Amino acid sequence: MAASDLRLIPVLALLLVVTSCGARPMDDGYAFLASNRADWLRGTPAPATPVPVPRATIAAKTRTSSGSAANGERPVVFLDPGHGGVDTGTIGTTTDGATVEEKNITLAIALQTADHLRADGIDVVLSRTDDSLPGSTPSDYSPDGKMLTPDGVLADLQRRIDRANESGARVLLSIHLNGFTDPSVGGAETFYDPSRPFGDQNKRFATLVQNTLIANLRAKGYDTPDRGVTSDEDLQTESLGSLAGDYNHLVLLGPAVPGRLRPSEMPGALSEPLFLSNPPEATAVSQPDVQDLIATSYTQAIEAFLDGAPAPTPTAR
Repeated sequence: MAASDLRLIPVLALLLVVTSCGARPMDDGYAFLASNRADWLRGTPAPATPVPVPRATIAAKTRTSSGSAANGERPVVFLDPGHGGVDTGTIGTTTDGATVEEKNITLAIALQTADHLRADGIDVVLSRTDDSLPGSTPSDYSPDGKMLTPDGVLADLQRRIDRANESGARVLLSIHLNGFTDPSVGGAETFYDPSRPFGDQNKRFATLVQNTLIANLRAKGYDTPDRGVTSDEDLQTESLGSLAGDYNHLVLLGPAVPGRLRPSEMPGALSEPLFLSNPPEATAVSQPDVQDLIATSYTQAIEAFLDGAPAPTPTAR
């Protein structure tokens, strides 16, 4: 993350983080660090050094074939590409100096994941399918139209939650990319909310996502640091817009706030496969083959979850 002030975290970080925002887009790494940040950094592995992955070497997807409901209906999955429109999310730089915006990468990965799932007979609904914030209104934006207000962020998150609920999805995956002030910090991490009635399912799904992703990255030569599965109750958060006080959850995954927030109604997780603030990782995730490798991992994890598979054990390093 490039900002040291939490007030400058971008407004669509999918959790309660800001009460005011700067004019230029900033990345959101601090929002996703556990409260014991010093301990988190003390255990930071060496940064990943990605190896280019030729498209021909992306293996057959070895996915399960069912995921079908008992009554034969096609299951539905809800995918949420983080950010969009005026909110770029994290902005990174590749090793050759190219600028990479989180909103574009998350959309590309989500669309590929949707293609894989549909090919396997699973219906998919996405929170967005282009560079926009569907359903937004003028009141959601600052007077100059360049950013969402805190209440506008909350309204956008509520629309995403409502679309997920209306879809009848059996599971929700929100896709983001991480960032931090130190460009050597990298790796993959997945978040879940343990406080929901289906908290155990949240954790099982998050573990499937994290371990499948790490196993597939390692199988293709990426020594990606495994930052594991993290409860969203361990995140540093601040109130957002009309949500006052200590909510301390990812909005998309967290519980209701009566009169102010309607919750998602299905198990879910938020995945951050790589750090855009780490130039080698930004370079890797800009490659279509790596995006497809991540999408394939998500597909495998989602289908394993729908089939009731237990969470796999991490691949040994």
